[in-house]
Amino acid sequence: MALFPVACSAHREAVETAQVPTAAPTSTAAKIQVERKSPAPKKSKKPPKAKRAKPTQKPSATPRPTRTRSTTPRASRSAQRPTTAAPAPTHVSARAYARSVLGASQFTCIDALFTRESGWNPNARNPSSGAFGVAQALPDSKYASAGADWRTNPITQVRWGISYATSRYGSPCGAWAFWQSHHWY
Repeated sequence: MALFPVACSAHREAVETAQVPTAAPTSTAAKIQVERKSPAPKKSKKPPKAKRAKPTQKPSATPRPTRTRSTTPRASRSAQRPTTAAPAPTHVSARAYARSVLGASQFTCIDALFTRESGWNPNARNPSSGAFGVAQALPDSKYASAGADWRTNPITQVRWGISYATSRYGSPCGAWAFWQSHHWY
């Protein structure tokens, strides 16, 4: 530490390059020269940068498959991807289900019956009786015997309606014949 400030740079250079005698300095100026001769090491203002450790990869039990680039255009590639949720059944798919379960003649009868009752609408409700769904079940909870999704799935309602028509009237055509004479079944 300097006791006296050094006024100019020329004087400072002279002080720094001056030879210090081997004897102990006696004057204040000599003490300044000794202190200037061997300056203390400068301390860095910035802390040293810490090195980041590279993340280590865990060894996997099964090797990952390598990806290859497809030459298929993007638009058609998206069509090949599986969907996460199946689309909700519609009255069209409910009709297709009925056609696949019944023969052509029995399907004609059940198609006419359900068209007159609800128009194949799974949300149809009779305002006077409260009957509900494609087959107009009364009470509507009867559909539960065909599946838990009876409120939203028209195929479940059709499955129950075919079963009901067959057990009560012998066949869907028997139910349709009864409906034509009574306007209910």
